Amino acid sequence: MYIYIRRVDILFFLVLLCSFFLFSSVVSAHSSLKETYPEGNAVLETPPDKVEIWFQDPVAIHKESIQIIDSNKKIIQTGQTKVDPDDKRHLTTVLRNDLAAGDYKVKMNVIAQDGFVIEEQFTFTVAEQEKQESLPEELELVKSNVSDGEIFQGSPNKIDLWFNQPAEITAFGIFNENYQPVATGTAEVDESDPNHLFIPISEPLNSGTYQITWYAAPVSKAEGANQADRVGVFYFAVDQFTSMEPVGGYKTKIDTNTFSFSFGLKQLAYWLSFIGLTVLFGLSWFHSFIHKAWTTRKIIPWFYTLGILGIVLLIVDHRLDLPQLDLKNFILVKFVWIPIVQIILITLGLFVRKLRLLFIGLALLLWPFVIGHASYPRYGGYLTMAVSAVHILAVGIWMGGLVALLAKPKDQDGLEWIKQVGPNFSKWALVSVISIIISGVWMSIAFLPSFTFVTLIESEWGRMLLMKVVFFLFLLLLGYFQRKAVIRISAAAANTFIRKIRTEVIYGICILFFAASLVAANPSAAERGVYPETTDQEDLGLIVDIAPIQMGLNTISLEFAKDVPIEDVTVQLDMPPDWQIEVDAFEVEEGLYKLTGNLLHAAGTINMTVRVTLASGELVEIPYRIVVPGEVRFNE
Repeated sequence: MYIYIRRVDILFFLVLLCSFFLFSSVVSAHSSLKETYPEGNAVLETPPDKVEIWFQDPVAIHKESIQIIDSNKKIIQTGQTKVDPDDKRHLTTVLRNDLAAGDYKVKMNVIAQDGFVIEEQFTFTVAEQEKQESLPEELELVKSNVSDGEIFQGSPNKIDLWFNQPAEITAFGIFNENYQPVATGTAEVDESDPNHLFIPISEPLNSGTYQITWYAAPVSKAEGANQADRVGVFYFAVDQFTSMEPVGGYKTKIDTNTFSFSFGLKQLAYWLSFIGLTVLFGLSWFHSFIHKAWTTRKIIPWFYTLGILGIVLLIVDHRLDLPQLDLKNFILVKFVWIPIVQIILITLGLFVRKLRLLFIGLALLLWPFVIGHASYPRYGGYLTMAVSAVHILAVGIWMGGLVALLAKPKDQDGLEWIKQVGPNFSKWALVSVISIIISGVWMSIAFLPSFTFVTLIESEWGRMLLMKVVFFLFLLLLGYFQRKAVIRISAAAANTFIRKIRTEVIYGICILFFAASLVAANPSAAERGVYPETTDQEDLGLIVDIAPIQMGLNTISLEFAKDVPIEDVTVQLDMPPDWQIEVDAFEVEEGLYKLTGNLLHAAGTINMTVRVTLASGELVEIPYRIVVPGEVRFNE
C-alpha cells in the first residue's frame, strides 16, 4: 500500500512539473514607475539638462540603465546614471550637451528588489524656437453648456462646445450610466461664431450621470503645424448623480482564463537552489544538534550539486536579462555577486566540516537580499527580511532533518535509529513548524495587505500561495501522526515510519516547487486597495472609497469628515510615463463628493491626487496610491 502511495506521489509531482513547463506565462516586473522628468509625451520649449526617474521602490542600476535616443536612433551621450543617496528610488542622468530640436526616446533598464529586470520607455520633444512662434495656438475646449462634475436640472436638448479657434468634430459620443451610447445628431457650426459647435440630442436624457467623449481638430492648419486630433472626456449629471456600471451590474466571478502558470529558467533555478541550500543547512544542523556521530559524507555532495546548479542557472538567467553589460559590470550587479559569494560559502562548507553549519547558514541568509519580496521597503524592509530568514532556516531544519532520518547508517537497525534520533528531531521539527507558520503568515500579510478571494485565486501569486498552504497542511497532518508514532515505535512499524518520512520529503519538495513560483510571481497582481501616501490629511478627515477596485467602470467617493467649507474638489489620476486624467468631482451632498466612469483603466499602481479648494481659496493636495489587481501589470 505504501509503495503504491509513493508511486502516486512521484507520478503526481512529475505531472505537476510538466504542466508548469507546458502552460507557462509571462511574469511582469515588480516595481512601478511613479514619475519622470521630462513627462511622457511632453513638448519642451527649452532642452532639459537631465533626465530623472522615480520608482515606487528602490532599484539596482548598471551603466546602461538609462539611455536617450534621438529620432535617428543615435544614443545621446550622458553622464553616469546615479541613485539619489537620500532616496534610492530616484535616478538621475545628466546630459552632457544641449539637445537639438526633435523627438527623443528614453529607455530604462533597471533591476527590481527581487531580481526582475524592469524595462520601460517614454518619449518627449524639444520644440524648435523659431517655428514655435509661428505655429497656431493649440486647439483647446474653452467651455460647454454642461460642465464637468455638475448636476443639472432637466435634460439639455443639445451639447454646446466652444473652442479657442474654428474646429471640426471628428468623433462624438454621449454614454449613459450603463455606458450605453445615447443617440445624437451631427455636429453643426454656429454661423455667427465658427468657434462654437453644437450637437443635437435626439431624445431627452433620463436622470443620471453621463459621459461625453469628443475628438476635434482645427479647421485649418498652418504650414509646419502638426496638431493631432484633440480628445476630451468629461462627466455631467441630469437631476441626480448615479454611479456608472455595466448593464446588469457588477458580477463577481472567477475568470478561469487567467489560470496559467509560469515556470521557466528563473523558477527552476530558485527551486534547485532552495532544495540544495535548505537541505544542506538542515543536514549540518542535524549533525551538530541531533546526532554528532552521524556522518553526512555520502549525501552532502548530492545536495551541494543541486545548490550549485540552481545558483549557476540563476546567474545564467540574469545574464540573459542583461546581455548588454560587459562581464565586469555584470559581476558588479548585486544579483550576480551575491550568488557568487553563496557558491564560495557553500564550497567552504563542503570542505571545512567544523564550520560547515556557519558557512551554509550564511549562504542561506543571503537569499532575502536577492530573492523574493522581503527586501522591498513597502513590505517591511529589514524587518520582513529577518522574518524571511527565520522562515528559510526553519524550512532547512525540517527538510534537512527528514532527509537525514532517511539516510540512516547501514550498520544500524531501523528501529534503534528512530528511537535514537526520532524524539530529539521531533522537538526541533515542532519548533520549525511553529516558526514556519508564524513567519509565513507575517510575510503573507506584509506582501498582500488588502485583497479578495477572487483577486487572490485569479493571480499566479495567490494560486501558488494556496497550493503551498494545502501541501503544508498535508505535511502538518502527516507530521502529527509521525510525532505520535515515534513515542511508541515498534519493530513492525519502523519501516512504515520510514516510508511516511519519504512521503513527507516528496511533499516538502512540492512545497519548495510552489515556493519557487511564489517568490517569482508578483503579489501586487492579487492586491486591491487605496493607500494614503502621507499620514497628514491636512485636518480634512478625508475618507476615500472606490467601488469596485478593478479595471473598467468605477465610482470614487470622497467623504470629508471635518466641517471645513469646500469650494471645489478635483481628482487627478496618472500612471507614468504618459497617462493622466483630471476630473471634477460631483458634490452629492455636503461633505460628500463622487466621480464615476472608466477611471481605473489598467491593472497596476495608479497615483491619485485629490485637490481640494477651500472657501478661503487655499489649495490642499492629498496624494493616494491605488493598486488595481490583475496579472498583466501596466507600467510595472
